[in-house]
Amino acid sequence: MKIKSWKDVNVAQWQDLTKLYTEEGNTNLDLIVKSLCILMNKTEHEVDSFSMSQINEYAKQISFTHEEVMPVAQRFIDVNGKRYRCIYDVRRMPCARYIETKVFTGMSSVNEQLHKIAACMVVPQKKVFGCLWYVDDVYDASKHSEYADDLLAASITDVLGSVIFFCNLYINSMWNLKTFLVMEALKGKKMTHLAAEEVVNNLCKGLVGITSASWLVDTRASS
Repeated sequence: MKIKSWKDVNVAQWQDLTKLYTEEGNTNLDLIVKSLCILMNKTEHEVDSFSMSQINEYAKQISFTHEEVMPVAQRFIDVNGKRYRCIYDVRRMPCARYIETKVFTGMSSVNEQLHKIAACMVVPQKKVFGCLWYVDDVYDASKHSEYADDLLAASITDVLGSVIFFCNLYINSMWNLKTFLVMEALKGKKMTHLAAEEVVNNLCKGLVGITSASWLVDTRASS
């Protein structure tokens, strides 16, 4: 099995593992088998066909899933033959137009929305000059879901690290940018200035939750 650490686990797999460890009624063997299904892209029937010695060996290889993810911020995220550049200056990022949405907070857990959050803070790139160099491509707001789906296949350490780094920068500069963000929230939207301020404040509260969260999938390890 090629997966040796969290670096080898993609966002979608991490999300599935997180859901798995919140389910009730699973035995330790159930958790091992279902984790292997997720990480090896196999059915439970296929994993159940392994011998116990094989399962025990694989269980050792995925023991890292009981450890906390160690996020690492990236300048670029390469996935599925594509490259995305992370933008950490909110004044330059296309996601400002999404400031009023519930992508960041409110829709569901941060875990489930991580790829959508990340898709708001990247810009796609394309190769030029005989495919030797990458340059920024046009950010197409209508392709936000496509960007997010791409990032589901990216390394969880890269995506999570980049989102956390962005959130920290965002929070630290939020007071200087508050007027700018409120004006962005007001553009084309039927809301009062007070309502726009509330949107921005709620967003910042959600971002604080991201930066202060524990990224331990198996919460039993901390109990």
